[in-house]
Amino acid sequence: MKKGVKAMFAAVLIFAILLSCAFPCFAQGEAEPQADENKIVARASILSCMYFFPVSGHTWLYVENLSDEPITVGLYEVPVGQGVSIGSFAFTSRDGFGIYYNLEAYRENLNDNEMNHWAITRDLNQAALEKLSGDIAGYINGWSFYFNCAFFTFSVWNKNSNNFFIPLVIPAITQLELIMGGAKKGVVDMYYPTVDQIYRQKGSGKSAKLVPVSQATIDAS
Repeated sequence: MKKGVKAMFAAVLIFAILLSCAFPCFAQGEAEPQADENKIVARASILSCMYFFPVSGHTWLYVENLSDEPITVGLYEVPVGQGVSIGSFAFTSRDGFGIYYNLEAYRENLNDNEMNHWAITRDLNQAALEKLSGDIAGYINGWSFYFNCAFFTFSVWNKNSNNFFIPLVIPAITQLELIMGGAKKGVVDMYYPTVDQIYRQKGSGKSAKLVPVSQATIDAS
């Protein structure tokens, strides 16, 4: 009797092993897809352009969406295949001093000036994108003679890269820093936004929000 029970138990065990080999999903279940933490989802650039050497120029950030779904940059949702420029403005806007989204991308494309931009770029995974986005949204939203466009751009960039740039008032020196840091000319093709994709950031951090710009700021382009 005992031999019969053992033989039956052995047969059941062998059958179970064969079944699990033939149908591994029954024994182990389907493996959950693992997110690739190193997958590149965006490309960030720091750009600089001179208008009237050496005192009139501008420096800003540009982030391109390289993923297959929308991404968030600061407070702005970037659709697939598009990008967003972010910069600090003063007298060349009509809606107040501070951070604007897509104003550079609109103006530079409108004036066909992209080949005059010096740029440094770096690729971002999701974690790096979220860090950059948080630093943009959390930046103290304002402008002054020293806390200008270069200060905003360099402050955010320095926190999110191995580069370090000193924000200086004179635009020509700012651009020279970038060139010495490895910037290349005419390598970033910014997305040309529509007028209704241009925003001003009001506030910073949790209280920040985006508001459309006025026609006066558009016309100032």
